[in-house]
Amino acid sequence: MKIMNRTEKTVYVLGAGFSKPAGGPSQAEVMERIWKLKGPSSALKRKTKLKKFLRAILNVDERKVTLEDIYTPIDRCLADGITLRSGNEAKLTEIRDDLGYLISCAIQESFNEAASSSSSYANKFARYLVEKAAVRAEKAANVHSAKEAKAYDPVSVISLNWDILLDNAINDELRRRHPTIKSDYAEFGVVDYCCYISSIDKNDRRVRSGLWTLGCRGYNIKLLKLHGSMNWLQCPNCQRLFVGFYEKHVIMNYEDPQLCRHCKNHGHDVKWRGAMVMPTFLKDLSNFQIKLIWQNASVELMEARKIVFVGYSLPSADFEFRQMLSRMVHPDAKIEVYLWDA
Repeated sequence: MKIMNRTEKTVYVLGAGFSKPAGGPSQAEVMERIWKLKGPSSALKRKTKLKKFLRAILNVDERKVTLEDIYTPIDRCLADGITLRSGNEAKLTEIRDDLGYLISCAIQESFNEAASSSSSYANKFARYLVEKAAVRAEKAANVHSAKEAKAYDPVSVISLNWDILLDNAINDELRRRHPTIKSDYAEFGVVDYCCYISSIDKNDRRVRSGLWTLGCRGYNIKLLKLHGSMNWLQCPNCQRLFVGFYEKHVIMNYEDPQLCRHCKNHGHDVKWRGAMVMPTFLKDLSNFQIKLIWQNASVELMEARKIVFVGYSLPSADFEFRQMLSRMVHPDAKIEVYLWDA
């Protein structure tokens, strides 16, 4: 078998177009889908409040406004500590949170309505990623190739999406390969978000960090989600990031916020919050976990000798990522681009 070295790494960069065949909306379609939301009742109430804010405070037509045009003035006022007309800090924060909830509901409804659409490509891609990554565990188990295992790092994925289409597909493939997990130190594969994570379900052994997994001679599939994810929750006190698959936990937590179990054990009643970076020209990337992901993503791009863009059009609001590409991509890297044809 040919030994893969770092100079042959391939990095896949996924945009909203990656999820389009499975029913995922493009970012430009999200606002349109918000106004078409049919439920739940909590979303309908927030939708009415958002429409009133756009008309009375931002003075814009809700049918034509973009997400960046909503978030950027809100974030500018919050950062400067000033009001937006009659919108004070508390009101702006509330509207911002409401919009995040509505975005999540719109994405979920879009996938639900397209349940018959094809997602088999995501499963095939996940299988490919797992097969590539699993070789590392095979090498680690062989005393003659243990050193090679440390250098074997052939592929990673950088995603600008919030949806969990690929997350679930990878986890499905890992469950198929490892149907039972007998201990915290078992040798199995994990979805590695390249930051410090805990499981939303405290009894779920499948959610653990990539570094822990490699130390157990397992393997990791690196999925770096620069803008966060719908299956992540974070404690604003201890900064732990909690992960659970198959559920869009950010929606559930908006409707019924839960206490961080670690902080609760130490007498602090702190509720989880979503961990999604919203589309704005003033992105706050100071979050400890998000910074780790961005730092690791820059290393992945630097090491890559082939970068494959799938359904990603480099929108202007992603200028931080565009800047990362200009800094970190190797001049000899091969670039491939695949866009979804509407």
